[in-house]
Amino acid sequence: MKPFQFDTILNYRKRLEDIANNRLVEAKKQQKSIQQKLDKSNKDLAALIKEKERLQKNTVSISDLIDYENKILYCKKNIEGIEKKLNETIKSTKDKQLDLIEKSRNRQIMEKLKIQQNKTWLHYINKKETMQLDEIATIRHKQRR
Repeated sequence: MKPFQFDTILNYRKRLEDIANNRLVEAKKQQKSIQQKLDKSNKDLAALIKEKERLQKNTVSISDLIDYENKILYCKKNIEGIEKKLNETIKSTKDKQLDLIEKSRNRQIMEKLKIQQNKTWLHYINKKETMQLDEIATIRHKQRR
């Protein structure tokens, strides 16, 4: 009885692991991009607040101050949206990382099974060969008598 071939399954598991790894890399890129966007928005907000404070010290019209307040509110809402998206992306990245770990473990388990099966098969073949050699020796011994 020839053992089951694990090569096809191992290739498939390796492809699944590679796909999961690619998805994780893409998720990390997306997370980094969103983080950069958030950092830029925070810098813009700080600049708006600083400019508003500078204008308040100087004489400025109420409509200009209202415009700056509206820009600041818009920027804060934008930051909230970006933070929400960043949190979702972080969760997605963690999920993809766990998926990659699971796929990697599954592949490693299959590799260990393959190694174990090959050892068992070699043991079986050696045992069978020993039995045949013993039989040949017994037959020769009977022929010589």
